[in-house]
Amino acid sequence: MKKKITQKIINKTDISIVLIVILSLIILQKFNFFKNVYLITKKNLDDRQINISYDFCSNNASGYVFYIKNKFNLKKRPLIINYGIEPKQDWIFKKNNINDLSEKIILLNYSNNIIYNFKKDKNFDYWISYDMATPNTTNGAKSIEFIGNYKKTDNIQKVSFYKREIAVISDVENIKFNLSKNLNNYYKMGEINFKFNDQTDKHLLNRNNINFDDHDSLKFLTLDKSFDDTEIRKIKLYLNNKIDLSEYLILDNFKNKCLFISKND
Repeated sequence: MKKKITQKIINKTDISIVLIVILSLIILQKFNFFKNVYLITKKNLDDRQINISYDFCSNNASGYVFYIKNKFNLKKRPLIINYGIEPKQDWIFKKNNINDLSEKIILLNYSNNIIYNFKKDKNFDYWISYDMATPNTTNGAKSIEFIGNYKKTDNIQKVSFYKREIAVISDVENIKFNLSKNLNNYYKMGEINFKFNDQTDKHLLNRNNINFDDHDSLKFLTLDKSFDDTEIRKIKLYLNNKIDLSEYLILDNFKNKCLFISKND
């Protein structure tokens, strides 16, 4: 009898051990344990930083920065410009090497089509844009486009631009309400004058105009009072790209999204 009981206990123990082993293997597989061990043993730290741990050429694009640093054996930090609203990647280079390679630039998430989309606020008499552009990416407005139906006019029209820095997004409604009460409390970025024609709803602007190179702010637009905007659905403001690639030597190019460039002599 004792032998049978002992045998049952041993059998139950064996089953428990097998179940634990199976469960452990499932958990390890779920967390890619075996793959991670292989990558750690087969790839060096730089390879893992470039190809695995970070987005290579999207979001913060740290992988591309590591790639350029290693490929060109950079000991000093170049200027890094990310067209996306992402944390700076300067930490990849030593702090005491700031701007030592200012003639070379790493571009991340590069885009040649930077647009602010303005929509009419239903409660107030102005247009508002929540779009943002990171510093060092824009150089004034290129053109303005009106989308919708509206009455053409031969008169020169005036558009005024304002902005308000926002520390937290919860203040937006209060900011919008205060804007309708007193525009003078908001930073006036300037004015743009243009004239309609019958050929297009997209109007070219002077290159040397308002600089919209900022982030963490709301942009506001008001039209001349003589302009009827009731049938307009959207206003698009196209911005000049501060980085004109034709003026630079391209040292490395990944799908025209991440680039390493140098100023032409």
